[in-house]
Amino acid sequence: MRAKWIWIPLVGAAVAAACGVGHAIFVVDVLSFIKGSGQDTLPYYVPPGSVSASNKPQRIRLPGAAASIVDSVTVVGTIDIQNQAGSGSIGLQLYIAADSAGSYQNSALALNVPAKPVAGAAIVHDTITGRLAPGVDSLFRHDEVWFRLQATGTNGGATLMQGRAVLQSIQLTVVIDDKIF
Repeated sequence: MRAKWIWIPLVGAAVAAACGVGHAIFVVDVLSFIKGSGQDTLPYYVPPGSVSASNKPQRIRLPGAAASIVDSVTVVGTIDIQNQAGSGSIGLQLYIAADSAGSYQNSALALNVPAKPVAGAAIVHDTITGRLAPGVDSLFRHDEVWFRLQATGTNGGATLMQGRAVLQSIQLTVVIDDKIF
């Protein structure tokens, strides 16, 4: 019985050490909020020139950090660009705001994933990685945020480029600076 009680403080110390002194780390699986809703897929139709296509804003519920300071927010994910016809390039932009309408504002741009070249009927695997724009970090103190994905494309050819960008994974890691332990 006594051995069990010794493990409890050791486990608590390990959790506190893993988070760091005064830091809490939350991992938000964004894909779990949109998988199966059709919002994990962005169809694109790019005539010669440039164009963009986006999904509807989606709400993510968070634990909320209230008066805490959000130290940083990073994103890691993967996307498959499933081109069906034409050639050019497809990129991705992530917008985050306090409400759905705000996710359409230029100031809500949180991350810009560089465009990848695509041609013909092919699948291009891409990685989404980076740190979100500093102005967006403070939104994670609230109990919800709204995000919207936008695919951007360029087509230098003479025929329509079309396909879809399908999210395979996307996670946000939120580091909060506060003395919660």
